[in-house]
Amino acid sequence: MLIFQTISLVPHASKIVLKILTHRLESTAESYLGKDQFGFRKGHDTRDAIAAFCVLYERNLECNNKVYVCYIDYKKLLTV
Repeated sequence: MLIFQTISLVPHASKIVLKILTHRLESTAESYLGKDQFGFRKGHDTRDAIAAFCVLYERNLECNNKVYVCYIDYKKLLTV
């Protein structure tokens, strides 16, 4: 008994199109995002955001300014 399987090139073509669109969207998004946007970007790690926050916090404390911080955990917010 012979079993024939069809060969489909659609998944491969869609992966190529997806990579092209991703590259175009990333390059366009980079021009709109500021340097202080750290989430989901190459080369901008969470540690960089924490370091920037620490510097700003220390500078404000030196000038006797009040510092207010608000942290929103979107992951928990979306799971509720």
